Amino acid sequence: MKSLPLLVAALLPLASPAFAADPVKVDVYLAGELKQSVSLVGPNSSTRFSPIGQPGTTIELRLVAPEPLILDMKETTTEGGIAETTGRIKLPTPGSSYAVSEAKDAKFHSPYVLVRRD
Repeated sequence: MKSLPLLVAALLPLASPAFAADPVKVDVYLAGELKQSVSLVGPNSSTRFSPIGQPGTTIELRLVAPEPLILDMKETTTEGGIAETTGRIKLPTPGSSYAVSEAKDAKFHSPYVLVRRD
């Protein structure tokens, strides 16, 4: 009977790191102006938002990997018909930035810059 509580007590510290995740924080800029700040927590977490001042545009960010930070970004715009673009973005260190215009095989409607916050 004493072995069950001891086993649970021994396994409890091992289980907690599996559930703990630090939030990944990313700022989205357009023309040097902050459009949105987002936080993603855990694998495959995602967020969808309309950048401030751009009602016809929706951006979705999905966390692929937390370290180095890899995101999938999807931009959907309704200006001049519906257009959808998807690209993969890598932000290896805190403070690093990425201009989505540099994404291979992706033509984003607006030249966003993503910045990984500390």
